[in-house]
Amino acid sequence: NMFNTANWKFQYSLCAISFIYLIHNTEAYTREIVNDKPPLQERPPWLHTCKRSNPNENKCFRELFEGCFPALAAGIPEIGVKSFEPLTIDQVSLSKGSGNLILTGGFQNLVIRGPSNATVKRANLDLMRRQLNFELELPRLRIKAKYNLKGNILLLPLVGSGDVAMALKNVNTAVRTKISLHNETTTGDEIIHIDEMKVSFQVGAMRIHLKNLFNGNEILAASINSFLNQNGNEVIQELRPDLELGLADIFHGLWNNVFSKMPTKLWLI
Repeated sequence: NMFNTANWKFQYSLCAISFIYLIHNTEAYTREIVNDKPPLQERPPWLHTCKRSNPNENKCFRELFEGCFPALAAGIPEIGVKSFEPLTIDQVSLSKGSGNLILTGGFQNLVIRGPSNATVKRANLDLMRRQLNFELELPRLRIKAKYNLKGNILLLPLVGSGDVAMALKNVNTAVRTKISLHNETTTGDEIIHIDEMKVSFQVGAMRIHLKNLFNGNEILAASINSFLNQNGNEVIQELRPDLELGLADIFHGLWNNVFSKMPTKLWLI
């Protein structure tokens, strides 16, 4: 087993922490989006309708849900919904200072390409049970960002800043939510609000490259990047709980922003 030796344990810890910064601040919270644009008052061509009494009949809600993706990819400025393609995140920061891990820093200007190519495997809306669940297949996600890290791992100084690039292939994502129905504040129209969200995922393969680690120490940087790319599945498995929390954190706010501008009167008839 590759993690049995002290050397492997050290390399694994170092690589895992570097990777996790890309996705998630360990202190989870919901990033609600402030949006003062008015909600839709007329149904656009891309918004299909389903029966309120049985929105899942003949896979109606799945087709409705998937039908929104081209509009979300382009962005809907009239209701304040920014383009999902690329998906941008201003900053992910982290501060941890206990035990063998003392690190501060974060990532800025994350640009994620590929979300709009998702295929909806399943989508289910249950108004009685207050649940909205869906499963997506994403063939490829490409992430670019700036990073900065400073601190110590197992007493070894870690300092670096620069560019990072990552590619994830064959990402299968399942999203489970608890919802409530609210009246929109300006119009009084009924909207769906996501109260809780849980995300789980599987990744087929990962490639990652962190530039300028250890203030440009090419030997250590090459070792870390090589380790990540050779053992991506093991790293992702160990980081799964944190990654899933991070994805839920981001998507929770994004989908609430969308649903807040789509009154149910336009698509549940």
